[in-house]
Amino acid sequence: MEARTKPISLTDDVSVRVLPFLHQAMKNYGKLSYSWAGTTPRLMIMNPEHVKEIFNRVYDFPKPEVNPLVKLSTGVARYNGEKWAKHRRIINPAFYVEKLKNMVPAFYQSCSEMINGVEELVSEDGSPHEVDVWPWLQNLASDVISRTAFSSSYNEGRAVFELLKEQAKLSQLILQTLYIPGLR
Repeated sequence: MEARTKPISLTDDVSVRVLPFLHQAMKNYGKLSYSWAGTTPRLMIMNPEHVKEIFNRVYDFPKPEVNPLVKLSTGVARYNGEKWAKHRRIINPAFYVEKLKNMVPAFYQSCSEMINGVEELVSEDGSPHEVDVWPWLQNLASDVISRTAFSSSYNEGRAVFELLKEQAKLSQLILQTLYIPGLR
């Protein structure tokens, strides 16, 4: 509440507003502490080396159980154990440095098109004004994915990305629902 009463500038630390509970816990108990989610303890780890160690030991640190409705979704983020390791091995080569270097021209083309679009929008009347960049950044990410994975521009596959956005919104709604065991 205290953080919300004060204005924020671009140079301020936003963690107080984004994750106030985590910020307060770190302030009170340090960067390695725990909290309780009902009857389940939750370990809060802020050291990158510890986080890396945990991610590399997927069998020792399973993901916590979530709302059963989330189990309807699929993907690497939802998988555990052997299934997660298998899919991670499949997608890992796409992120090798040499592969990423080959994608630089597609990144450049997508970024150039976005910058040209913003410049056209701003230069129409010549006067300075605010531009909401979030939709531009979403389209940039979609365009880069289209060019690097499917060799086509975002505009050619717009329908697929619109469906993905809708699916993401629905998934977010599911995550926000309160699940009470035995109620359904």
